[in-house]
Amino acid sequence: MAGARRPLLLAGRGAFLAGAGPALGRLADATGAVTATTALGRGLFPEQRYDLGVTGGFGAAGAMALVREADVAVVFGASLNQFTMRFGQLFAPGTQVFQVDVAGAATHPNVGGFVRGDAALVADALVAELGDPAPSGWRERVDIDALRAYDAGDELAPDGLLDPRSAARRIGELLPAQRVVVSDGGHFIGWANMYWPVASPDRMMMVGTAYQSIGLGFPSVVGAALARPESTVVLTTGDGGGLMALADLESAVRTARGRGVAVVWNDAAYGAEVHVYGRKGLVEGPMLIPQVDFAALAAAVGAEGVVVRTLADLDRLATWAAEDPATRPFLLLDLRVSPAVVAPYQQEILRANS
Repeated sequence: MAGARRPLLLAGRGAFLAGAGPALGRLADATGAVTATTALGRGLFPEQRYDLGVTGGFGAAGAMALVREADVAVVFGASLNQFTMRFGQLFAPGTQVFQVDVAGAATHPNVGGFVRGDAALVADALVAELGDPAPSGWRERVDIDALRAYDAGDELAPDGLLDPRSAARRIGELLPAQRVVVSDGGHFIGWANMYWPVASPDRMMMVGTAYQSIGLGFPSVVGAALARPESTVVLTTGDGGGLMALADLESAVRTARGRGVAVVWNDAAYGAEVHVYGRKGLVEGPMLIPQVDFAALAAAVGAEGVVVRTLADLDRLATWAAEDPATRPFLLLDLRVSPAVVAPYQQEILRANS
C-alpha cells in the first residue's frame, strides 16, 4: 500500500459490524486511497468526498471504470459475491487484490493475498505499520463527483410511461435525509440502490435480496418503523411483490403512519422474469400483471395514494416531507413506469447469463 500509485479500499457490511469506519478513514487518508463499498456497506467511510459509492451492478459506470484503474485494492469485510464483483469484472487483471475478513480463507479467486482478522484491528495495524507515508495523491487527481453520477434518464420513456431513472432521481431529492430504506425483491431494486443514498449501512434493508424472494416489503416496513422510530421509513417494492404482500399493507400503514412512504414501481409485470426469462424465449404471458391501482388500495386502509405518471406528480412528496409527521398520512406513490427501461445491474446479469 505504501508503494501503490492508485490504491483503493473496498468495505462491506462486515467492516460496518466491526465498527471499522473510523479506522478505514484513517487508512484512506494515510494512503490517499479512493474508497468504495458494497451495497450493504454504503456510507461507511467518514470522508465521502473520495468515495465512489456502491460497487458492482449498482455502481455508476464512471466509478466502476475508475475501480479498474486501481493497482492495489484492499477489501475489508466483504464476501466479494458475484454482484459486487460484476461477475469477475470489477478489478482489472493487473490489480493486486488483498482481502481482510474473519472467514477462514479468501472468498474469491481474484484475491491474491488474505489476512484473517477483524477489519478495524487490521486497518489500525496497517496505519501504524505505514508510519508517516506520502499519500498517493490519486484521489485528489480525479473528479469523484462526476464519476459517481448516474444517468438522469428522461421524464418519459419512448412508450410514454414514466422513466424509472428520472423518477428515482427526483424521489431521492425529495425524501427526508433521516431515512431507512426497505427494499423488497425484484427488477426495481436497482433504482433505490443507485439513486437513494443512506447515511449508514444499517439504513438500507435489502430484505428481498437477503431472502431471494419477493413479497416481503410491506411486512418489513413494520419492523423498520419500530426499530427506527425517529426516521422516515421508505419502502421500495414492485407491483408483483406488492400484490403478494397486500395482507400486510394495513399493518404497514398503521405502524409507520406519518413516517412512512411506499414507492411502488408499477410496470404491470414481474419485471425481472420478463427481462431474464422472456429474453430466453419463454412465453411472457404468465409474467404480466393487469394494471393495479395501488393508490386506491392504499387509500382503502387509511393511507394517501398518489398515481404518478409525470415528475410533476411527485410534488406531493415535497409537500408531504414538509408537513408535521404527527399529522400527515402514510404516503404511497404508485409509479406507472415503463417496463422497457432495464436497470444496469439486470443488464449485467443478462450479459453474464449469455
